[in-house]
Amino acid sequence: MSLITFCHRRILSLQIGALAQEAGLNWRISQADPVAFRAQIKASPPRFALITHDHLTDPMLFTDIRANSPNTLIVVCLTAEVKTTPQLWQTLDNQEFDALCRFNELVDCLITLKAGRVYCSTLFKDRPDEQPDEPFPGWGTLSLTELRVLKAVAEGKTGPQIGYLLGISEKTVNNHKFSITQKLDLNGGGPGCLNRFALLNRDRLLHLLESIRYR
Repeated sequence: MSLITFCHRRILSLQIGALAQEAGLNWRISQADPVAFRAQIKASPPRFALITHDHLTDPMLFTDIRANSPNTLIVVCLTAEVKTTPQLWQTLDNQEFDALCRFNELVDCLITLKAGRVYCSTLFKDRPDEQPDEPFPGWGTLSLTELRVLKAVAEGKTGPQIGYLLGISEKTVNNHKFSITQKLDLNGGGPGCLNRFALLNRDRLLHLLESIRYR
């Protein structure tokens, strides 16, 4: 079984080669040029292709490996300096690979894959629990009173009518409208942007706010 690495850092490539041999694999000289890397995989498909985090933003790289060598297992390896940010997880979610590991887990990862098992990296412990998407950006920051005001706006009620419903002054209603506009980031719409937002999203807003009572 052989492993080829796509890595432009020479010292890191040599370290990966030593770890691959420790895992019982034949290490093939790593490539720093994407064209040469693709050509080598197509000409002589390896059992493993290792991609360092430096090249995660090239989605076609993963697609081409899979197309040219369907039986090659793609391993993504993150070195110690890489921070597991939400942006990194999003990037990883959009790539096609077979295993993910830290640099210090590489030997265990390769041995596990050689045995036909799935490798579970400690990286997954760092992944934040997925939160349900908000219906609109900033939605979760709205207070109960602001949700009541927004529901009334979606129903087409005027400022005085909203004030009467909620038992507050029209000035307070306008303050809540301004706060809603800020929290939902509607400022770019200019005057009347909240009313336009409520009109364009009326059905969805009324569905979301169905359980909200005015008193």
